[in-house]
Amino acid sequence: MDVDKGLITFDSVKQNAAVLGLQDLTDDDLKNMFREGDLDGDGALNRMEFCVLMFRLSPDLMEQSQFLLEEALQQELKDFY
Repeated sequence: MDVDKGLITFDSVKQNAAVLGLQDLTDDDLKNMFREGDLDGDGALNRMEFCVLMFRLSPDLMEQSQFLLEEALQQELKDFY
């Protein structure tokens, strides 16, 4: 995240690409990713836009989240009855 802007910018992602597992993406790939995730059109990603984008680009993360949600719902039903 760009600390001064409080947003995730192209430059901040490029600088942290290896940490995010994005080191193999080209600049064009990263720019396309930003266009896809930038829901409000400000040229940067806020935390919510970034999280939504990462979930969309990470099917394993989505599957794990679905499993955890189903597990939590089953526990709620057990507690309810």
